[in-house]
Amino acid sequence: RRISPLERSSLEAGAALLEEAVQASSQGGGSPTQFRYQSQEKNRQSYVSQQSAGEGVTDPDAVDEDGLPLVYSVDRIARFWDTQPGELAARWSFFLGISTPFVTRFFYSLLNGRLEADEADLASTAVDNLTRLGPTFVKLGQVLSIRPDVLPPVTMRELARLQDNIRPFATEEARAMVERELGRPIDELFSSFSSEPVAAASLAQVYRAVLRETGEEVAVKVQRPGALGTVSKDLYVLRRLADVSQPLIRRFTSDETDYIALTETFAEGLYTELDFRNEALNALRMEALLRERATAEAAARLVIPEPLLALTTRRVMVSRWVNGVKLSALPQDEIKELVAVGQELFLTQLLEIGFFHGDPHPGNLLKVVDGPDAGKLCLLDFGLVAEVPVADRNIIVSSVVHLGTQNWDGLIDDFVALGFLSSDTDRSTLIPILQRVLGPYLKGGGVNSMRNANFQALTQDLLTINLDVRFSIPPYVSLLARSVATLEGIALQGDPQYQIVSQAYPFVVRKLLSNDSRQSFSSLRELLYDPATQRLRPQRLATMLQASLGVVADANKAAGFIDFD
Repeated sequence: RRISPLERSSLEAGAALLEEAVQASSQGGGSPTQFRYQSQEKNRQSYVSQQSAGEGVTDPDAVDEDGLPLVYSVDRIARFWDTQPGELAARWSFFLGISTPFVTRFFYSLLNGRLEADEADLASTAVDNLTRLGPTFVKLGQVLSIRPDVLPPVTMRELARLQDNIRPFATEEARAMVERELGRPIDELFSSFSSEPVAAASLAQVYRAVLRETGEEVAVKVQRPGALGTVSKDLYVLRRLADVSQPLIRRFTSDETDYIALTETFAEGLYTELDFRNEALNALRMEALLRERATAEAAARLVIPEPLLALTTRRVMVSRWVNGVKLSALPQDEIKELVAVGQELFLTQLLEIGFFHGDPHPGNLLKVVDGPDAGKLCLLDFGLVAEVPVADRNIIVSSVVHLGTQNWDGLIDDFVALGFLSSDTDRSTLIPILQRVLGPYLKGGGVNSMRNANFQALTQDLLTINLDVRFSIPPYVSLLARSVATLEGIALQGDPQYQIVSQAYPFVVRKLLSNDSRQSFSSLRELLYDPATQRLRPQRLATMLQASLGVVADANKAAGFIDFD
């Protein structure tokens, strides 16, 4: 069949963009990398928890046996791979061999107006391609699978296949890794060690074993061989692609998202996940903080398997074994019961202690099925934990108040402070848009049924603002959105009318009533004081006191997310 002029133009467009990206990303042939563009975030703050650095076990300048940095630094990683152009050329060749046919087909669908019709097939191909490209791209796909601000629902559903469909590496390699890292033969350490992994993920896999010295059953997490080299190389490639693609995106669209900052946030998080010592310390800190700060009821229903630091290194982690079933695989009534616990624990992490699990995919939330902890909620995998400063936590609470009271100017101030909007945003243009987009989510907002008005729907509607006003997603917010979207997705299986915003309302109220910061006082004053009558609003005060005791009106499910009256 002869190629049509339209097909030819689409192929040429895709090829031209790839060629420009490759040329820019492989320039210099061994000369030092000079990134042309930097993140718009001045003095970009890291939100990724680095517990091992605080413990003193990780020198920021430390390298592995091959000379690769052990702590994420885009410049140090670039300097390492600049000295090995042959390795990069081979990776580029492999990457282009897989991605070029997909990109050209995407442009063909786009230019033919067939993108919507071809979306499912394109998404399926993309999943296959990401799997072939290896752990970095699998992880990227997993991140994108719960990013409704980046991808449409059909593509997100297809990418969700990446959560569980990971091919394991050979057990012989895993056993060798354990012996090398712990410095002793497997048979000296364990009286039994499963012949096959019980779980496999993009960066590691887990074996079931029994400690020889104590007879205790444990989980042994083993990193994929060569993971640091593969991941660092791919992150270097992705960063150079971002250096090229961001100006191209801005040349042809009005999108102001800082993709370089998004790339660096993803890269830092992924790199940190390769340090299992850091993961173990995150788990210990999380357990201690939740025991101290969560409600007694929620803390009593929580299990975080204890890591054994004496048997944990950067590439191997040994922790207590827990028999559990994924929350998402439980009957509806059991999901509903444990989601209430998970919700309380997550809100405590986010708003109370500012230390939250950044990767709570369904495989990391279990119901314990036997032993003294049977029936409790088990949280796993603390490789990616984010820290949120007190100021940002207070602004998040403030934004809920401003939304509930329809104080649009205050809400815009919150969005500016959180990095969603620039300070020079035209408020006269934005306020009517916020009223149109967010008004239906409030009590009396004109929505007859809120059954489909969940966090995902709210996120999608917020993104329509970008059609009229430049609206950016700060990189750290992507970690938060990922956690909220995952928890809500599981909760909706147990209760199709579940709304995480309205269910979080009692927690927000307790936070306001117990916090003595100036910002909390200002929010309380705004809620309870009526400037027109110069008196307190007694109905709101009563509603808040009820909410502080955990009462949420069922009417919220039919009338809106937030109702302070």
